[in-house]
Amino acid sequence: MAEETFEDAFMDIQTGLVSLVLEALEGVAGVSRVYIFGAVEEGMTSFNACVQLGERIERLDAVVCDRGILLQVMGLGASDLEGLVQLCTRHGRACPTQLRGCYDMGGGYDARYSYEPLASRAVDPVAPGTAFAAWVEELRAGGDLAHVEKPPR
Repeated sequence: MAEETFEDAFMDIQTGLVSLVLEALEGVAGVSRVYIFGAVEEGMTSFNACVQLGERIERLDAVVCDRGILLQVMGLGASDLEGLVQLCTRHGRACPTQLRGCYDMGGGYDARYSYEPLASRAVDPVAPGTAFAAWVEELRAGGDLAHVEKPPR
């Protein structure tokens, strides 16, 4: 059996995050894209998501009304992000401080990563929830995954 590469395991975690959100969206019609957001920095982990319904971008908490399911998604997503930290540590790789991914229901996934401090920077710190809310507003204004750098090769 072939050993899984770092890149494969890194992508598997993101695939799991998308699958987690899709499971929570079961029965929700009209979803064309799923956007995932993760922040990991100095022991703090945050996960959230939003979706595209027609021309609208809606936060997951506006689409999934069951609070128990929402809390479970956020908790499992944060746990998966902790797994990302462990994976990066095991392989001696830098762990992104922020992940923004987009899964198109027609097929295809794209992601951007930031390795710069967000919440812990000395000047103008940004809480993960604030960064997620700002990204949702960018998406609503027609933006995409911009403002987060591609990973170094």
